[in-house]
Amino acid sequence: MRRYMLGKVLLSKMALERARVAWTLGLATLVLAIIPPTASAQYFGRNKVQFDDFDFEILRTEHFDIHYYPEETEAVLDAARMGERWYERFARTFQHEFERTKPIILYADHPDFQQTNTLSGFIGEGVGGVTESLKNRVIMPLAGSYWDTDHVLGHELVHAFQYNIAQSRRGGGLQGLSTLPLWLIEGMAEYLSVGRDDPLTAMWIRDAIRRDDLPTIQQMTRESRFFPYRFGQALWAYIGGTYGDDAVISIYRRALRAGFEGAIEDVLGLSTDTLSVRWKEKVEEEYFPIMEGRSAPSDQGNLLLAPSTGSGSVNIQPSISPDGRYVAFLSEKDIFSVDLYMADTRTGEIIRKLASAESDPHVEALRYIDSSGTWSPDSEQFAYVVSAGGNNEMAIAATRNGVVQRRIEFEERIGAVSNPAWSPDGRYIAFSGSVGGVTDLFLYDLETSETTQLTQDKYADLQPSWSPDGRHIAFTSDRGAATNFELLTYNSFQLAMIEVATGEVRPIPVFGNVKHINPQFGDNGESLYFISDQDGFSDVYKLSLENGRVSRVTNLATGVSGHTYLAPAMSVAPGSGLIAYTVFDELEFHVYTKELDEEIPEISVVENPEDQLGRKLPPTMPDRFSRIATYLADAETGLLPSTTWPSSAVEQYESSNESGLTLDFVGQPTLGVGTDNFGNYVGGGASAYFSDMLGDRVLGAALMAQGTFKDIGGEVFYTNLSNRWNWGVGAGRIPYQMGYYSFGSDESGDYYGLNRFRIFTTSLNGQLAYPFSSSQRFEVSLGAVRYSYDIELEKYYTNAFGQIIGWERESMDSMTPKPLTMAQASVALVGDNAIFGFVSPIRGGRYRFSIEQTQGTASFTTVIADWRRYFAPTKNLTVGLRTVHYGRYGLSPEESSSDGFGMLRPLFLGYETFIRGYSYQSFSASECSPPGSNSSGGTCMAFNRLQGQQLAVANFEFRIPLIGVEQYGLINFQFVPVELVAFADAGLAWDSDNPPVLAFSRSGYERVPVFSTGVSARFNVLGFLIVEAYYAYPWQRPQKSWHWGFNIAPGW
Repeated sequence: MRRYMLGKVLLSKMALERARVAWTLGLATLVLAIIPPTASAQYFGRNKVQFDDFDFEILRTEHFDIHYYPEETEAVLDAARMGERWYERFARTFQHEFERTKPIILYADHPDFQQTNTLSGFIGEGVGGVTESLKNRVIMPLAGSYWDTDHVLGHELVHAFQYNIAQSRRGGGLQGLSTLPLWLIEGMAEYLSVGRDDPLTAMWIRDAIRRDDLPTIQQMTRESRFFPYRFGQALWAYIGGTYGDDAVISIYRRALRAGFEGAIEDVLGLSTDTLSVRWKEKVEEEYFPIMEGRSAPSDQGNLLLAPSTGSGSVNIQPSISPDGRYVAFLSEKDIFSVDLYMADTRTGEIIRKLASAESDPHVEALRYIDSSGTWSPDSEQFAYVVSAGGNNEMAIAATRNGVVQRRIEFEERIGAVSNPAWSPDGRYIAFSGSVGGVTDLFLYDLETSETTQLTQDKYADLQPSWSPDGRHIAFTSDRGAATNFELLTYNSFQLAMIEVATGEVRPIPVFGNVKHINPQFGDNGESLYFISDQDGFSDVYKLSLENGRVSRVTNLATGVSGHTYLAPAMSVAPGSGLIAYTVFDELEFHVYTKELDEEIPEISVVENPEDQLGRKLPPTMPDRFSRIATYLADAETGLLPSTTWPSSAVEQYESSNESGLTLDFVGQPTLGVGTDNFGNYVGGGASAYFSDMLGDRVLGAALMAQGTFKDIGGEVFYTNLSNRWNWGVGAGRIPYQMGYYSFGSDESGDYYGLNRFRIFTTSLNGQLAYPFSSSQRFEVSLGAVRYSYDIELEKYYTNAFGQIIGWERESMDSMTPKPLTMAQASVALVGDNAIFGFVSPIRGGRYRFSIEQTQGTASFTTVIADWRRYFAPTKNLTVGLRTVHYGRYGLSPEESSSDGFGMLRPLFLGYETFIRGYSYQSFSASECSPPGSNSSGGTCMAFNRLQGQQLAVANFEFRIPLIGVEQYGLINFQFVPVELVAFADAGLAWDSDNPPVLAFSRSGYERVPVFSTGVSARFNVLGFLIVEAYYAYPWQRPQKSWHWGFNIAPGW
């Protein structure tokens, strides 16, 4: 996976909310502003929580600096050997060497990986690793098996070579790399690290070709429904097998400068359209014959869970209750999250949602990529794995209502947990647990809360399943003759059995060195059902434990599979003779059921199962030499002995150079300097960000200028995220400028005057934050701010013809207010588990409750209470609710007018982000009379009631995604997402001199609530900004009817 990082989210920001001057039809200038906190943290947003303190060390190899911590030492030493072997392979393939060692940051498991500060934002369950461009780091967790770790590391190191070549002297730079489609980048990484022997990708291609839906290269580039990893790998396999693997590298190098279409034509002599046609012809030629005699999914089972039955398009890890009445499964039915559901096995009707990370603040996510759940023997409870507190935990919910009855936290050393299995007597739960990057079997005693380790070795032991008598546990493991930890070769996963009382492990050979996963007991313990791809197609089989007879349960043209190659995809209810399994069909994952009481035909074991054509990508038997197939078959070239690195090769991170701050990113600097008859001017800006290798400490600086030299400003900040308490400090000087034109005369003649008002905000601030979880945190901030002022009058003298004949600038010192100096301290409680659509939040909720004390030139207390909630009764409808209170308390009338700019003047309710239909630009002379006139006392009734030191706002919206993607939107057009909104806004502004009056009124001067209703449309413009156009009726503006307005901001 690649990710471009353009800088860290700042812990602290200094900002001054908008101060504006509205000059409307000769009306008086209305200066309205709000003083913000000087150390304003991210107002909302999720947290990256450092639940654990990692004591990193660095293992320095010839080509890599591997960062790790002691708990994973054994596995990391082997991963280092994997990395050096991959380097040798890729250096020869790319004909390229690194100019310096590259950093690799390894975490023991995925929950630890999710805590990394090297990457901003939340890391989902499906992210197996990331290679980023700023420091050329590979960041990844050790996977559940050595085979999987080796594959992911190889994939990410392809990206490291791609980045390094792009940044080399002959490369096209990261800009050239960023223009390449994802199928080219990710598909290439898969092909170079896996090759053409990949049954999972072959299944995707068979599904596409049987429906005549194999994408063209243009479709792969433009349509997100074609998964770039799978289809990209298949296309590269075709190119490598037809034109040679050197052509793969040549196309990539050429594409960095000429684009991928030009590169394909230059290297292969073909257009992308012709290449697409030839690829499709080859796939049809080789796959149609081997698919003959195989069934479509609907011909071999009962379709239970799919969009057509009311479920989602991805329905995985089915688990049937012991009584056969219900099936629990994971699905993205709600589009933006993967949740746990329970459905009826007869009808497919979803009975209830059993679990969702969105509704549980304790849970970061459900583990769904490679783990299923388990039922209690009486079908009354269901256990599943969640990510919480920096580790995997197990939650046990009551199936009658989904309420969590028990949470199980395991020993600290057990980081990742998967595939729990409840014992028949109800006392134990067996599970796979990862310790230091190595996965073994464990047993948890529900009565004593004790954990027992059943296996302890380098083998990966996964997917435990109890025998009905509770004496044995079947599981899948890479134990086998081909596994050699010295040579780092791995057997395909085989079936095995462990006797619980003695710990004795017994392999169960069936088909040879091919996949055997997901064992499930049936027929009262006499049979074992499992998934295998012995003929290249992933199907369900039945093994008789009495006589070794093997029968085929499914015979599909696509396959029985979850998201990943080893994911569980099948469940058996021994008491009812029912099986449920996930089938890949039409680019989706559907769940089917089938009765097991029918006669199942016995099959013959194929010869050389690892050579079956169904597991290979076309051309399945290329007639060209394959550099990639050669190095994948050669385990020893580039492999170093396990005793290569002595302890002296290890260095403590804190004492290394990597712990210091180095440059991450330099913003594109701009600079313009000018001088003319009217003065000197400067404009432009520059920014730079620095961090240490682990991203724990970040330094940023920015310099900006717009106007004269006195308009130069800048900010600097430093944040420390190395432990649970996050802290940061910042300082800055930011100039703001306002102005208006006037006319006048003096002894030099008549002039046009440009009145410039400047506010200089100089601040020093600090903040401390403690995240309780990824969705809740507590903040404390301290700061000092000084507002100083400058007033200038630029006079442009004119002659009788209006031509400028002279110019001078005059400082208006006598009019310049005294500076404001204030210190501020605040505390806040923040929560955010909202899920965003394209232009606004659509699920979950968020809140911020804060109190701030200001002392100095003005002394007052600011209170903010902001609560928002988003409900989704249907897929394409969101109901949004918001209530906000923003109030300054204790501010005297003298303090609110203590300077000429009105920095402490009343807050304004009419901003479009509060209430639409009352923006001050929309007011006209027909509603307001100039000061000094007799009409209405020289006031603006409709405008004045929008001002006060305290504000209260309430909003209600119906949000419908008009244009979006196929999964979310009425019209599928992903380039310009549009959301339609029907809204009702209400608000009230008041202060001590103008108390609130809770009455509906459209006249008078009381501070009554104001209302507006209307419709709007929000547009996501190329992912750059969100624009809202609204049509509102302001009920408290009797002289203003329906009118249009515009706002540049995401939906609240």
